Amino acid sequence: MSMRKSIAGLWLASAAVLPVSGWAFNTSFLRDAPLAYFTDTDWSMFKDTLYKALNETADGVAERWSNASSGSSGEVTPLNTREVNGMTCRETRLVNRAQGLSAAGDYLLCKAADGEWTIGGPRN
Repeated sequence: MSMRKSIAGLWLASAAVLPVSGWAFNTSFLRDAPLAYFTDTDWSMFKDTLYKALNETADGVAERWSNASSGSSGEVTPLNTREVNGMTCRETRLVNRAQGLSAAGDYLLCKAADGEWTIGGPRN
């Protein structure tokens, strides 16, 4: 899986952490997701923070990012680490804010043999 696909999956997962009132049966809910308002710099800061947290940060410690230019910010907190089918997996809380919107959710992210982090555990 390429890094682009992994990041796209993380974007979709992160976009899904909307309040219940934000859900709809089509993609219109994405317009209410903080990630929909991220600038290129926001994305870069988010990805750098995500990978730092997954690869270097102890469980329970939040890595934070903030872009003063856009006002967007967020945190990535590895909650626990465990082995699943020979892969290192981390339950991770993602919090993002942009344009007055806030979203948070917990995700299981696992590191594949190729070094890529994937959502939802090992690939079959």
